[in-house]
Amino acid sequence: MSGPTLVVLPPAGVVACEPDIQAATSTVFLLRNRRKPGNFIMASVGVQTGNFSYHVQNLPKDGTGCPGRWLVQLAWEHFLRQGCAIAGIRGEWIFGDNLDQVNALTQRGGMSVEDAARQTWSAARAAERGMRTLAVLAADGTPGQYRSIDVLFTP
Repeated sequence: MSGPTLVVLPPAGVVACEPDIQAATSTVFLLRNRRKPGNFIMASVGVQTGNFSYHVQNLPKDGTGCPGRWLVQLAWEHFLRQGCAIAGIRGEWIFGDNLDQVNALTQRGGMSVEDAARQTWSAARAAERGMRTLAVLAADGTPGQYRSIDVLFTP
């Protein structure tokens, strides 16, 4: 037995964004773009921790597709409508823009991993949701060559 189909309209002026919500429960949210296979968000809220985690992608980076910021907002609003009490935002960066940004910042200027993590795309999304305190839970590698970074943003 399937539940009601959820429909969401893309933001105005966006090219090649045809959102398809494939899962929407109290713990999981998955939205894929029908027009661009490399464009999606997979988000969850930990039952025990209350931490919101997500992986958002829009590849290739060609200016089309469902915007990442909008996808994060949709997932966030979904969990709030489900009654989730979100305690923090967890990031497990093993590839992608956040890890690349931290590596670039720590390599050239001697910046700490914490200060570099505060300048990432995900840090800006966390701040928009009132999650401005950052804890680096783990970092594997050395400045400029981190292989993974585990972060938690809290109020």
